[in-house]
Amino acid sequence: MDTPWLLCSYRLPREPSRLRLAVWRRLRRLGAVMVHGGLWVLPRDHKTREDFEWLSQEIEERGGEVLLWEARSLATAQDTSLAAGFRTESEERYAELAVAAEQLARVARRRPLKPASVEQVMQRLRLLERGLRLERRRDYFRAPGRVTAESALRTSVEEVRARTAAPGKERRRRAVGH
Repeated sequence: MDTPWLLCSYRLPREPSRLRLAVWRRLRRLGAVMVHGGLWVLPRDHKTREDFEWLSQEIEERGGEVLLWEARSLATAQDTSLAAGFRTESEERYAELAVAAEQLARVARRRPLKPASVEQVMQRLRLLERGLRLERRRDYFRAPGRVTAESALRTSVEEVRARTAAPGKERRRRAVGH
């Protein structure tokens, strides 16, 4: 497999702790995986290198220290294991997105939605779409759950649109005594 890797190790002052949390969140958002205490890894390409360089600059501006380097694993099994770790994390995030989309579709299937409810559900679907776009960017090793998550989101959007209640029709049916 011979994948080139970027590695990042950093140290920040203990206080304020929000700085460490912000860096951790940023690394997670980039899709980096922690391989050992404090050592983060990403597959090397121009985008991930730029991401790590920006992060390095931010850490140094906050009074921290950073070590960045490129590496190749000496054993193919290590590359395979790292790639599997990336796929597993992406797979979990795709599964969460698919479950959330399916829950929204179930809400739409229960009954016709009123315009206010439709707007809330559509807003949640837009957030899920945003999450899916983010996950696609950090899915470096093409996790198979991507197809399922995309399909669940597409189905959910179609369900919500199909079940949307026209605002005047519901009132008329009740007025006639149906």
